[in-house]
Formats: sequence, C-alpha cells, structure tokens
Amino acid sequence: IMELAWSIGHFFMWLFIGRFLLKNWIIFILLSIAWEIIEFFIPLSFALEAISNKISDLFVNTAGFYLGYKSRK
Repeated sequence: IMELAWSIGHFFMWLFIGRFLLKNWIIFILLSIAWEIIEFFIPLSFALEAISNKISDLFVNTAGFYLGYKSRK
C-alpha cells in the first residue's frame, strides 16, 4: 500500500512539474534517474525499495510528466 501512495505522489509531482515548470525532456529524464540513484545513498527507510519499484517509479514519473506537458496545449 505504501508503494502505491508513493507512486501516486510521484505521478502528481511530475504532472505539476510538466504542466507548470519544465518543458525539457532531457532534463526531466536526468532528474528522474538521478533521484532514483540518490535514493540508494539516503539512510532513511522511505528510500529503501526494490529495484522493480525504482523502475516502476520511472514509468510513473514519465506518465505524470507526459500528461502534465501535454496539458500545456
């Protein structure tokens, strides 16, 4: 259940960023991947997750950013 809550949070965060803050896909990809890598080094329990969750986060991030970006038009 917590993974779902985090995924929903990721989706809406990137939806907002894509809608209002960022237009560049390369920067989005770099930020999204960099954060998932940084989470490996954060010594807090929320950052500990399986690789499959990190991969699904990237898909959720992309969906949120895409829909936010497309809603600009």
